[in-house]
Amino acid sequence: MSETGAFVVAGRSLDLSTGEAAFSYRLGADEFTERLVLDPVLLGSGPAPAALDAALDLVHLVMGTSYYKLAAPGRVVVERPVTAAQLAVARAAYTDGLGEFAAVNRLPVPHRVEFDAEVREPGQAVEPGGRGALLPVGGGKDSALALVVIPDGTALAVNPTGAQRDVARAAGVPLVEVRRRLDPLLAERTAEGGLNGHVPVTAINSAIATLVAVLGGYDPVVLANERSADEETLTVDGASVNHQYSKSYAFERLFTAAAAEVGTGYFSLTRQLSELATVAAVAALPLRGDILSCNRSYTQKHMGIGGQAEQRWCLHCDKCLFTFLCFAVFLPPAEAEEMFGGNPLADPSLADGFRRLWATEKPFDCVGERAESAAAMAHLAASRSWGSQPVVRLLGAEAADAAQVTDATVARFLPPRGEHGIPARYLESLRRVLEASRSAVP
Repeated sequence: MSETGAFVVAGRSLDLSTGEAAFSYRLGADEFTERLVLDPVLLGSGPAPAALDAALDLVHLVMGTSYYKLAAPGRVVVERPVTAAQLAVARAAYTDGLGEFAAVNRLPVPHRVEFDAEVREPGQAVEPGGRGALLPVGGGKDSALALVVIPDGTALAVNPTGAQRDVARAAGVPLVEVRRRLDPLLAERTAEGGLNGHVPVTAINSAIATLVAVLGGYDPVVLANERSADEETLTVDGASVNHQYSKSYAFERLFTAAAAEVGTGYFSLTRQLSELATVAAVAALPLRGDILSCNRSYTQKHMGIGGQAEQRWCLHCDKCLFTFLCFAVFLPPAEAEEMFGGNPLADPSLADGFRRLWATEKPFDCVGERAESAAAMAHLAASRSWGSQPVVRLLGAEAADAAQVTDATVARFLPPRGEHGIPARYLESLRRVLEASRSAVP
């Protein structure tokens, strides 16, 4: 396989005595090695070698997007044979998963990548683990709902933060931790002019979760990605660009097939839910005060050196504004302000930030569907408790007009709908939690 002008997915290793995995890549004259430091709780058992190899290959493939993007050569050489299902996941991660990266860097959209890889048959089927579900958590409302629906599961945090630990503790579930160590050379090459931008983080964390599942005997891996992840962020020359592509149902189906080869189920518990439906349930839960869905809080600048500073809502980023808007539908102003530590709907300077939530070009962030944002703001404009807020007064009529185009209302976003891959027993558990939260519905 020729490496000229290509990004190379090279060697990888795992030392079960130390819990450190290493994944190497080559780009031009540079070689990069990313490392995972695994929770000691994962190192006591002896997983099936075929399953472990397959899980390591999956991590190796998708984690490479962080280094590929420095030059985005459009060609990937994979040195180890991979299965067709693994290759399908990789193709999706490097193309649609890098759609936002391509758009922001003014590269052709869709981003097209040629793969040079030997395809092998999958190994013998592996029996699923017996330690229950593994739930990757980010610390937000989605994680909180999943942990309540599956209270006997185990939470997983990649590069754990206080927010992730808080929501797991509030739900009363154990937490497994994995740390990613990016190669320092990546930051150097980026500073020297290498391309930078969004990578499919959910794909990377999903692959890490399958590795954890194999090592720890967990099954299934359960994510909490709502149906809003299927809506494109913007369109470039007729091609859809989706910030949340690796949270979409299209990607979920590809990854489910690859996860099955390592003996692990994989699905999104909230696939049929709108963001508003998830918020309706979480607003009625005691742990609502323990969640955090602000991406700025996860940066070193906001967390302080070493990540020791307290994390909190910034109340200015797109994700904060969207999340506050949704919770405002189900909480009175005093309770919402106490939960978030402020009230962005009282600040007229943030009106344009809220308006972007239903604009043709949505923000590059994990926000909901345009129509549900408009419906939520229109709902607040018609309410006694929120109608007098400055931002609601400014945008209420505009939001109502935008919602009317699709006849969108808060009530229409609450029932589950759409395709999903949720097993019956988990679907029933989710139904019970949603029914218990109906008292919060306006």
